[in-house]
Amino acid sequence: MANKAAPIYARSELLSSEESTIIREMYAPKQEVMACTVAQLFQAAPNPRVWTKKNTGVACVVKDHNQRSYFIHIVNIDTHTVVHSEEFYLEMDYRTPYPYFHTFAGERCMVGLNFCHDGEAQLFLDAVNGIINRNKKRKEKIDAQNRPPPAAVMPPPTTNNIPVPEPVAPLSKKDKKKKDKKKDKKKKYS
Repeated sequence: MANKAAPIYARSELLSSEESTIIREMYAPKQEVMACTVAQLFQAAPNPRVWTKKNTGVACVVKDHNQRSYFIHIVNIDTHTVVHSEEFYLEMDYRTPYPYFHTFAGERCMVGLNFCHDGEAQLFLDAVNGIINRNKKRKEKIDAQNRPPPAAVMPPPTTNNIPVPEPVAPLSKKDKKKKDKKKDKKKKYS
């Protein structure tokens, strides 16, 4: 029986050991925390032109083995609950207008994450980009498998195993006269 690799539980230097334990226990054993740090959650809702603060908590990049997907979670450490969740999707456009402020289109509106620490924001970004790149490669592979072979490789269509003749362009009057002259010459010499 093969040994499975131990789940990943990234730690934040901003969390105490007790808070880190809470995060680890929330996600064990079928989920892996690939990155986590303290952040504020902002949403561009109800007004799409204004950021509204919704929560403060621990932002986590989570690999969920049960759902076979990746998520960004905001965890309330006091209540031990996920207060916001966004699933990664194929065409996810994750942006970093500032090193400490990241944005992406969420399920209902634009989402902003305001990180407390630039270094941990970069680690979070690295985890997110790793997942986005992995998803892009997977999509390219699927697209390549589903793409039909080039037309030049395909044989011409046939009917009853008899090849269909290729269409011939009609002769111009000038070409027709030349052809008739050649026929006349052959008749004379025959």
